[in-house]
Amino acid sequence: MDSKKSYMCGCGRNRIELTFHHSMPPEVVDLVFCPVCKQHGFSHEKSLPITGDWQLHFNLDIARMYAMAKLEIDPNLINPGFIIDGGYVE
Repeated sequence: MDSKKSYMCGCGRNRIELTFHHSMPPEVVDLVFCPVCKQHGFSHEKSLPITGDWQLHFNLDIARMYAMAKLEIDPNLINPGFIIDGGYVE
């Protein structure tokens, strides 16, 4: 099941709508940064880039709980790359 959620970026100037696939909970994304956030002093050092020069920061505790409960895989395998490369968030 897919779901969508809209997020305000760190600097509060822009909004993005993300799609969550395979029942990934929207709470897995805890911060988003637009292309101009860094210019306004918002660091995104621990986030991953997505299309459109946006950056996503994940709550890995929630992602790991999802992995155990829904995917039945070792939660230690979960990292931001797994979420993006697996197509769980777009």
